[in-house]
Amino acid sequence: MSPESTKEYYAILVELARGAFKDGADDPVIIIYSINLAAWVAHVKAGRRKEAVDLLAHAISMLHGAGAELVALTANTPHMFFDDIQGRSPVPMVSIVRATCDRAKEMGVKRPLLLGTRHTMASDMYPKALAKKGIAVVIPDEKEQETIDKAIRGELTKGIFESATKKRFIAIGNAHIQKDGADSVILGCTEIPLLLKDGDLPVPLLNTTRIHAEAIFKAAWTKADDRARRP
Repeated sequence: MSPESTKEYYAILVELARGAFKDGADDPVIIIYSINLAAWVAHVKAGRRKEAVDLLAHAISMLHGAGAELVALTANTPHMFFDDIQGRSPVPMVSIVRATCDRAKEMGVKRPLLLGTRHTMASDMYPKALAKKGIAVVIPDEKEQETIDKAIRGELTKGIFESATKKRFIAIGNAHIQKDGADSVILGCTEIPLLLKDGDLPVPLLNTTRIHAEAIFKAAWTKADDRARRP
């Protein structure tokens, strides 16, 4: 939900829309509600679940009022509360967790390493969803989680991408590939794909930003197509 990953979502959705039309001139109508990320994170850290859900539910209400027909939480961590938020949404929502798990199944991976915020890595949302598809998740240890979380919040969400940080992420990835047999890496924070790219590790990377954006576009396309068929 940082400005950095928001820009990526916007760019990918425009790219997909232009590629879908023959003349390449059609741009999607996108409504963005950029929340106060620090305020939301403060609720999460303090265990104020209701307040965290209320803030996002309010954002969705505002988007709906502005004409949105489909909504997505463009980050991984808030999907800890996805069921609560979806239950209060007046429009359909596209889950980044569901989209990523579907992609993992399509790719045939069996032991992905999950990188993300501390809350994402500690949550059961990915392990639980992937287990239903016969996929076991590798989770970094406590010290590694602290390193990753600190880099995300202190650097990546602020548009800071240091080579030293990238090396630390790569070292963590390689350690779990060798030690735990990780056969892929879920970039479970929408800022991490701005740091790690395909080829940085010897296994496939699941870029949750692009995977989610593609799922959003597909859902929007289907919704528009269904509307066009109505008498």
